[in-house]
Amino acid sequence: MFTKARFNGRFPAFLILAVLAFPPYAPAQQLIRDPNLAFSTAARTGKDVLLIFSGSDWCIPCIRFEKKILTDTAFQLFASAKLIILEADFPQQKKIPDSLRTTYEALAAKFNAEGEFPRLVLLSPDIRLLGTLPYSDQSATEFITAVTAYILTGEK
Repeated sequence: MFTKARFNGRFPAFLILAVLAFPPYAPAQQLIRDPNLAFSTAARTGKDVLLIFSGSDWCIPCIRFEKKILTDTAFQLFASAKLIILEADFPQQKKIPDSLRTTYEALAAKFNAEGEFPRLVLLSPDIRLLGTLPYSDQSATEFITAVTAYILTGEK
């Protein structure tokens, strides 16, 4: 039992310091899975959309991208300032609602006809293709540099 006598009043201060020292960084908070929400947010904020075609439960490079890039603190800070991240997930084991799958398939028909996974597409808020970003197991810093180049110049 945590009592005031046991911690001499330091327990609440410890909790406050822990929360401030370790803010919650969860990629799920930044990932949007609803395309309508993603593009309306992009239109409202003027941010570009990073559309990630993923196979979250079967695609090894997709899982690597999530662990290496999406969970990286530097990338999360960069993305929160510059991007709306939309994940179009095509899992084999997990079920997703049919309406969402239909919407993802429409996006795939337009921006991932080759069926590549992961496929990283940078789109304007009005859903215009700005570029396709390569992912070759680079570091988060290298990926941020590539995204920044597309945002600034529209080129790799």
